[in-house]
Amino acid sequence: MNKNGSSLRVAFLESIRPEMAFHLLFDHLPGVLFFAKDREGRLLAANRALLDLYGYAREEDFWGVTDFELLPRSLAEKFREDDLRVIRTGVAMLEIVEVFISRHGIPAWFLTNKIPIRSRDGEVIGVMGTIQDYEKQRDLLPADSDISPALQHIGANFHREIPIPGLAALCGLSVRQFERKFKEHLKTPPQQYIIKMRVHAACDELRRSKKAISDIATDLGFYDQAAFSRQFRKHMGMTPLFYRREYR
Repeated sequence: MNKNGSSLRVAFLESIRPEMAFHLLFDHLPGVLFFAKDREGRLLAANRALLDLYGYAREEDFWGVTDFELLPRSLAEKFREDDLRVIRTGVAMLEIVEVFISRHGIPAWFLTNKIPIRSRDGEVIGVMGTIQDYEKQRDLLPADSDISPALQHIGANFHREIPIPGLAALCGLSVRQFERKFKEHLKTPPQQYIIKMRVHAACDELRRSKKAISDIATDLGFYDQAAFSRQFRKHMGMTPLFYRREYR
């Protein structure tokens, strides 16, 4: 029975016309972005939402572009590194928390899954994946979730020092239990989540205000401007000064 079912499945998939490919379903899934790239990193399939994110009205203008044409270089390098890892190992990378930047410079955090694309001969010929709004992952938590008190506290105080043991105590959990549950629900450790919130807030300040970068750094809880610049570059792929010049 199983063997016959497998044969039916193969015949069914091979008989589908290219324009009826399953990836077209992603055009009708709100909040989900879809992409597929070849081994060289060229985007050759995507849903409408991804094209809109990058500001492409015409699909034909998008096919063949790479992340290096869409994103700051260091972000593109990071994405390419992940793609090459999937291609090299043939192993999926799931629930990666990463930032994308709109053409207006507004950052948004997304949850990305990448899996290898294989030819009929079994060779890995590319990478495909989905991207979903990371903030919605947080919003899906029930109001009475174990870690809700910590999220509320972080939201109101992320610009201050927040000891992890204090967050765990707010939730009535040990530090180990808290860190495990936090990462399970938010796909990132609590300290990294706090830093992401600070970096996001810094982007708003850099675009909208004339504050000195050193003042933005200290106002948002970073030890000094050097620590701020290091974390900003790590997450945004550019320095705070470059970001301000580019998107203000």
